[in-house]
Amino acid sequence: MMNVSTCTCANITSSVPSRVEGITVSVFFLLEAVLIIAGNFLTIGLFAKEKRLRKKSLLLVVNMAFADLILGAVSLPLYVYLDIGPTYRLWKWHTSYKTLRIGWDVVDTSSSQASLISAVFIACERFYAIFRPLKHRTLSLKAYFIVIVIIWTLAMFVSAVFNTAKYLISCKAATYAWMSFPLLFLFIVCLCNIGIYRLYHKRKVSSQQGNRESQTKRLTVTLLLVSTVSLLSWLPLVTANYIFFVKNITIPNKFLIYNIINILNFSNCFVNSVVYSLRIPEFRQSLVFCFTRRQTVINRGEHEGRDNKGFALTSGIEPSALSRKSRYLQQDFELDSVDTKL
Repeated sequence: MMNVSTCTCANITSSVPSRVEGITVSVFFLLEAVLIIAGNFLTIGLFAKEKRLRKKSLLLVVNMAFADLILGAVSLPLYVYLDIGPTYRLWKWHTSYKTLRIGWDVVDTSSSQASLISAVFIACERFYAIFRPLKHRTLSLKAYFIVIVIIWTLAMFVSAVFNTAKYLISCKAATYAWMSFPLLFLFIVCLCNIGIYRLYHKRKVSSQQGNRESQTKRLTVTLLLVSTVSLLSWLPLVTANYIFFVKNITIPNKFLIYNIINILNFSNCFVNSVVYSLRIPEFRQSLVFCFTRRQTVINRGEHEGRDNKGFALTSGIEPSALSRKSRYLQQDFELDSVDTKL
């Protein structure tokens, strides 16, 4: 996500890495991309299909899933194509990659920051829901859509600042500009999580307080877990960028270590969808219902097909003739009913 390694590979590669290592890293990244696409596509699909999931509090979750989907479908494959392959000498670098890389930088930085900022607003929304529950319930759907617009506006702004500094000033300036935003966002997430934890520590929810408050607490804990996972996946990347591009510290296998940290960072996009399925009952129930309903339809179709085939064989009628005959009988029945009405 927003990998500053694109400034120059020479900053973190002191020797030519092996092709076996490059193939292994590429396989891990592409496998991760498939998991990210599948998990977040399923999350968005369930939200669009199941009415039980269409809650205002889950709109920010779906917005994060959309940003993660862009990262898995666009950013990760292009990172392998533009950065991993040429660095590990899996294929040659072409000058045409430069224009494509500029577009990739914009998509990568904006979508990764949209995912991170979504985690920030999720934490802030839960903080507001716990400290001002009555006012939180009066929030309109329009307010959530305004927040989503703000998220993507901030993401585009961070992307513009980073890419302007990278291409017009220097890689070190871009690193400083990039590091300031994630550190600020992660600091806000920490404050919200600490505030919510302290409140729950003082006011424990008992079984007599009602099912609504228990569900609110469960959803709050789940979404705070999502924001905490984002925090843990971003801190190593911020630290690595500072060590490699600001301090220029030389350590063995720099590029391999940096790619492992990127794999950890990208894994956050897939872990989010897993957390939703495990922790949010509506997601889990909808997922189970979709698979069981599909299996029921398949089994019913196979059963009806076997019944029609068996009847056709015992009566000496071909299945196609049977279907035609049934249509003719249906038409005769409709004509008879019309005559009776007349």
